[in-house]
Amino acid sequence: MRNALLATACVAVLLAGCGQSADQAKTEAPAAPTAPPAVPPDPGFTGLTRPKGDAQFGYYLPTTEVKVGNYRLDNLHIAGQQGFNDWESGQRTKTYAPVMLEFVDVTSPARKNALGNLTYSVKLKVLPTAYLVTDERVRMVGSHPKLGEVRIDARIDPAALRKSKAAKGKDGAVVITGPLQVGDTPFNSVSFTWLGGDWG
Repeated sequence: MRNALLATACVAVLLAGCGQSADQAKTEAPAAPTAPPAVPPDPGFTGLTRPKGDAQFGYYLPTTEVKVGNYRLDNLHIAGQQGFNDWESGQRTKTYAPVMLEFVDVTSPARKNALGNLTYSVKLKVLPTAYLVTDERVRMVGSHPKLGEVRIDARIDPAALRKSKAAKGKDGAVVITGPLQVGDTPFNSVSFTWLGGDWG
């Protein structure tokens, strides 16, 4: 009899413990998942690695709006060899680099330029602290006081780029695709079309 009572008591304690755990599980809210940044920081990414030729030269325009606050991504620029030569030899300005991202303030005054493109008076140019450009990849890290750190790590489609250049950019083909991080805002996939050397 005593053993039966003891067994019953043990079962009751175990059930009570299970009930308490279930209640705790109901009251404890699960931690909200945090999305990883589109382009994770990589302290090991340093240096200036240029392409071998001028195949990547031009301006690349995003196919969809990429916007953080009042600032919208206008273009990605990759220079020709002369631009890389100047930059890497120390001939630098505060408004140009052979690989850079340009944003515009959409609340600033706008006008049409000679090419008929709408240009804004306030432009934010993100210059690189490190870059790598090859036939199949463009990678850059830079920063701007109003945007924070900006990172892009995108794939270049060489065949699509050659085709678009032959069509003088009129085909509207996507030639670069990849993630972009602007401050704390991730963009998991940004696509770009190619335009020739005249822009702005």
